[in-house]
Amino acid sequence: MIISHARKFVLFSPWKTASSTCNDRLERYNESTYSKFFYFNKHLNRVTHQHITISEFKALPESKLGYTTASFVRNPYDRAYSGFIQLQRDIAYQPLAEYPHAWIRELVKAQLSENQKRIADSDYDFNRWIMLLPEYEIMDVGRNTNMPLHPASYWTHFEGKPYVNFIGKVERFEQDFEIFCQRADLDTPPMINRNVTNLTSSDKNGYRYTGIMSKRAICRINEVFKTDFDLLGYEMIM
Repeated sequence: MIISHARKFVLFSPWKTASSTCNDRLERYNESTYSKFFYFNKHLNRVTHQHITISEFKALPESKLGYTTASFVRNPYDRAYSGFIQLQRDIAYQPLAEYPHAWIRELVKAQLSENQKRIADSDYDFNRWIMLLPEYEIMDVGRNTNMPLHPASYWTHFEGKPYVNFIGKVERFEQDFEIFCQRADLDTPPMINRNVTNLTSSDKNGYRYTGIMSKRAICRINEVFKTDFDLLGYEMIM
């Protein structure tokens, strides 16, 4: 989550929606006092990170300031596959990171261990893994703070109604990022790309990874991310 008091905007950071690129490009505007990495948030009384959802944001004092809000989203198919890859990176690197408290490290390690077992049980195959992933892991943000696959609409809508003032899409990132900068009255930042390069699509909808997904995996994603399809304007593959 990026907060600019000078320009009076909040940019939410859903998992796997170019949040690293946005953080890099907007670093000079970011005045957030909240850590990007795992920490204990005194307003929420739980461990969290930069991927705070709207329902969590509403418990923070910054939510009362009336700032312009925005969020980038991504189609559920590509987010699901990208999340699968992200989990494997986290398993490799997060145990080596620095944590503000030893107990937070132990919490994260326990979550990583659970994630690793499920990936191993799937033989590191995405199509098997998405079928093994329980729906509660996806729907409940408090169950596993290391799960990158909560619905993207958690960062755009509240109680089923639009909350943010602007929604950009990763599938047209540069175009929408420019629109966001114009609306927030920002000078166009240098073009730093972290995770939005080479986004060549594999189908007519601009989806990148559906070509490697089984029919069962696609049906599973359609089922558990139905709200994202409905609210964010992405077309289901049937």
